Amino acid sequence: MSEKRGLGLPINARASIFVPLLLVLPLLLQLAEVSAYRALLPADPANLGKCIYRGDELKLGINNGIPPCQRLTCNEDGSMLVEGCGKVRFQKCNQGERIHQTDPFPDCCLLRYKCKRADGTSHHIEWNTAVGA
Repeated sequence: MSEKRGLGLPINARASIFVPLLLVLPLLLQLAEVSAYRALLPADPANLGKCIYRGDELKLGINNGIPPCQRLTCNEDGSMLVEGCGKVRFQKCNQGERIHQTDPFPDCCLLRYKCKRADGTSHHIEWNTAVGA
């Protein structure tokens, strides 16, 4: 009969739970932040029925190609839905470069990160930073 301590599980059962966790934990620790966003901006009382963004009037409906990789949806009342990519930070990697800079949102959110392994060799990670928007 196996000994039970701590979690009330046999020692061999605890090992079978913790070993996979130990293998996955380093990968989870590399992922530091995901910050894709979606926000509804209220209509401007001074410009009712118009969508003004950074001084420019947008057309009604979907407006793509708004830097940096955003999609703005102009509603009839002048409110706007703003959607954009975030950034993901990986340990021992650069800040990431957009792969498809000129594509509309969300395709322009795909980033490629150049990273260093413990042995000094480099590798790349591709990540869609529109996830969660």
